[in-house]
Amino acid sequence: MIENYRLRLMFEWGGGCIWAGDDTTRDKYGVGPIEDSLSLTDATRKKLADITAWHDLSLNWEYPPDPGPWNAHEYERFEVTALAMRDHLQSELGDGFFIEYKRLGFFEGRTERP
Repeated sequence: MIENYRLRLMFEWGGGCIWAGDDTTRDKYGVGPIEDSLSLTDATRKKLADITAWHDLSLNWEYPPDPGPWNAHEYERFEVTALAMRDHLQSELGDGFFIEYKRLGFFEGRTERP
């Protein structure tokens, strides 16, 4: 019987991008980011690290509640890349896994400061 594990591809500030999506997966892989526990190729791990670093550029690190520096186009580029990674992970991990992508957010626009 093939186990069915649910994973969430969900980028977090400063690292971690694959998380358990249900109790069965948490029982097997634990809590917190679990990408290091999965059978992923070195190339996939590198791409996940690159996407995580890119994700972190979207935050206004000086004052996080304010909109970040990305424009709508950059948000869309990121989303396209993240969805492609979800599909790649699904292919690499196989039918025993279901990968759900949790969107970064939406373009909020920049507010001008006086």
